[in-house]
Amino acid sequence: MELSFRVEVNPLRLWRAPRLGTSQPGNARRSSSTNKSALTRASCACLVFFSQFSRASRRSKSSTVCKAQPSRPRLLLLGGCGRIGTAAAVHLMKRAPGPLEVILAGRKPERGKEAVEEVKAEVELGQGHDVSFCQVDWQKPGTLPLDGVDVLLHTAGPFDGEPTVLQEALEKRVPIYVDVADPMSYLDAAEALDDKFRDAECMALCSAGAFPGFSNILAMECAQRLRESGSNELQDLNFSYFTAGLGGSGPVNLLITNLGFGDPVPVFQNGKYAPQMVAGSEMRKVDFFLDEGDPAFKAVGRRDVWSWPFPEAGTVPRRLKIQGNSSTGMGTAPGIWNDILVALVSLVPRELWQQRGFSEALAYFSLPMVWVTDQFVKETHAMRVEATSPDGRNCVCVQTHQSFRRCVAQSAAEFVLHLLERRGFWGASPFPWQPGVYLPERLAEDKEVREELLERLTTTEGTISCGFQLGESC
Repeated sequence: MELSFRVEVNPLRLWRAPRLGTSQPGNARRSSSTNKSALTRASCACLVFFSQFSRASRRSKSSTVCKAQPSRPRLLLLGGCGRIGTAAAVHLMKRAPGPLEVILAGRKPERGKEAVEEVKAEVELGQGHDVSFCQVDWQKPGTLPLDGVDVLLHTAGPFDGEPTVLQEALEKRVPIYVDVADPMSYLDAAEALDDKFRDAECMALCSAGAFPGFSNILAMECAQRLRESGSNELQDLNFSYFTAGLGGSGPVNLLITNLGFGDPVPVFQNGKYAPQMVAGSEMRKVDFFLDEGDPAFKAVGRRDVWSWPFPEAGTVPRRLKIQGNSSTGMGTAPGIWNDILVALVSLVPRELWQQRGFSEALAYFSLPMVWVTDQFVKETHAMRVEATSPDGRNCVCVQTHQSFRRCVAQSAAEFVLHLLERRGFWGASPFPWQPGVYLPERLAEDKEVREELLERLTTTEGTISCGFQLGESC
């Protein structure tokens, strides 16, 4: 028995997906064939009206929103010359409601010139946008050109040390900081700066990519839908991901994956945080679709995944206070890569994966083989998030996209745009300015903020589908 709702997203049209009702699953399934079309049209019309009314109401009630900023925001993008960085810059300027200045920061001037040209080729700069390059080595403390910068977007991983860039942004009082970090140790150190960011009246959002990031928002929505169905407590929370093709994003993603094999997977067991040294093992099959009518069924289907230390398996259950277990895993294509990685992890000691020299050398060694296989594998990305209640009910979300690289970049860009509007750029925002250090799930605890973020994140160019299904776990 299940109640399902799925949206095939049109990236050129912004609208909020109708929320699941409280009908009994069996009744909803039997009546969907006759009523689904009319109900969807009516729901959309009502939601458009109430969305506009709600936002206007929030504007009138909120006394803590920022005043409108007179000038265009200035954004420094670390890793801006990489493939994820340029995709983020393009998306920012395509979706920003007003003029935006983007500075691509990198070490190599030749690559910087190419990156600027890449962005200009895809963006209409006649609307007040500007893109430029700045040579900088972000790993050297005190070298970041942060004077006059309104936003610092950090996509230059791996984030395997202390949050030094975040600390530098705090020292310079950069109003907005966003990164795509994933190690738990990094995030714990970042959250420890929450009081200092509040004192500085700055907002920082960490782990704001696709996974972690977008996936955290989906998990919070799944938990809320379970509550609305009558389940007040949460038992288990599972995250699964699939990527095929890196889209030319280079050796950094391979390095990050390799380093992760030496880290504990941050999971909950029996309601308690209990990290397990199981990265690269626990192979299992996951359905990256809701049913055979889901576009994700054809785009991705059923795939093998293995455990990997994505932080959301620890941070989101902690926020939601789950009673049971959490898990996180990823898989790739072609399937032979999964077998090779699992075999390597079983042979190579964990301590060796933790050594950056070894993991980096292996990343560069495997890069040519990855490049060759990418020519034959269609680039695809998928996420599946499942929340289960103690009474056996579950809510599943599956999101699919044409490109892992673009989904990461677009997600980070949308989080940036959300915070810029909170700051008062391009007009008054319905949401208050709330300084501090955030993870996405904390930001999404507010229902209206979560709905606004979902509206942004599920309507990006290249999205194949995103849907939720409420039913009973198998």
